[in-house]
Amino acid sequence: MSQIILFALVALTALPTAFGLHPVDVNVLHNFDSGVWAENLAVRANGQILVTRFDTPEVLQLDPTGSKAPTLVASWGSATYMGCLGISEISADIYYVVVSGFLDDNFVLTSGVNSIWEIDMSTFAVSRETGEVVSNATVSKLVDVTTSGFLNGLTALSTSAVLVADSYKGCVYRVDTRTGKYEVVVNDTKMKFDSISEPAVNIGVNGIKIRNGYLYWTNTAVGTLNRIRVSNKGIPSGRSEVVVNNVATADDFTFDSNGVAFITQNFMDELSILHPKWEAAEVIAGSNISTILAGVTAGIFGRLPGDESILYLTTSGAAGSPINGSVTVPATLSWIDTSKIRA
Repeated sequence: MSQIILFALVALTALPTAFGLHPVDVNVLHNFDSGVWAENLAVRANGQILVTRFDTPEVLQLDPTGSKAPTLVASWGSATYMGCLGISEISADIYYVVVSGFLDDNFVLTSGVNSIWEIDMSTFAVSRETGEVVSNATVSKLVDVTTSGFLNGLTALSTSAVLVADSYKGCVYRVDTRTGKYEVVVNDTKMKFDSISEPAVNIGVNGIKIRNGYLYWTNTAVGTLNRIRVSNKGIPSGRSEVVVNNVATADDFTFDSNGVAFITQNFMDELSILHPKWEAAEVIAGSNISTILAGVTAGIFGRLPGDESILYLTTSGAAGSPINGSVTVPATLSWIDTSKIRA
C-alpha cells in the first residue's frame, strides 16, 4: 500500500454520531515494535501502566508521560506459553494475570495450559537515572486452569478472588487467590459464541467487570454487552440481560465514574461509548477503514490527579484482523481525553 493511502487511513476518525457526539482525538503514547500485540492493561496507583502482550508472554510497564522506554516486569518461557491476556489489581500493587497456552487461528487450545499468575509490584523498582530495573517484581504461579479452553478477560471479585472469562467455552471461573481453587460460577447462554449460527469468530465472553452488584461482559461473536446480578461470591441470581447489542466484535470495556461504558471493538478498529440511558452505543473514535485505533483491545482510566478522565487504550495493530484484509501497523498504547466528549 502506498504511503499516501496509509496516511489517509491514519488520518480518518469516526463520523459524527446519531447522538451528535463529535469524534475525539486519539493520541499515541507509545508505538511498539512490529509484531507486538498489546492486549490488556492496568494502571498502578503511582500512574504507571502495566501492559500485557498476547504475541509473547510478557508484561511491560510504561510511563504515562511517554518519556521512558517500556520496562519488562515479567516474562514466561515462550516454549511453554503463547502470551498474556487479562490483568487486574486485587489489592494494593498485587495483580493477577492470565498466561495462555497455545491457540490456533480458531482460538482452540492446541498445547500447553492456561494459568493464572500473581505479580507483586511492591518489590519492583526502577532507577530514575538509568531506567534499569533495580528490584524485580515478585512473580508466582497461582494455578493451572486445566479445564479451560481460552482464558481471556480477568477482573477482581474481592481481595481474595478473581473472575476469569473462558472465551471458547463461554463461561466464567471464580479463582480463589489464597488457595488456587477454581470453579465455574457463571455459565450463561449469552456467553457462548455458538449462540448464533455461523459466528465470525470463536470468541464468546471476553471482557468482564463487576459494577454495582452486576457482572458485565462482552460477547465478541454476538456483538453485545450483557449483565447479570451476582453475589459477593460471583454466584448469579435472576436472569441475564443484554445491555446493548450494536457493538460488533466487542472486546473489552471499562466504565467511568458516571457509569458510561467505553467498549473496544478489536476487529472493527473502533471505540464506542454507551451512556446508561442510551439504547444503542455510538462510535467515538476509529473506523474499520482507519489505522488510528487498529485492533483496539482494551481501555482503562488513569489514577493520578489530572488524568482521571484520560482513557488509556491498547491496540494490536490489527494483527487479529488486518484492515482491508492486508494492512497492519505497529501496536500502540494510546489515549483519549474523555472530558472532551460533548454531545
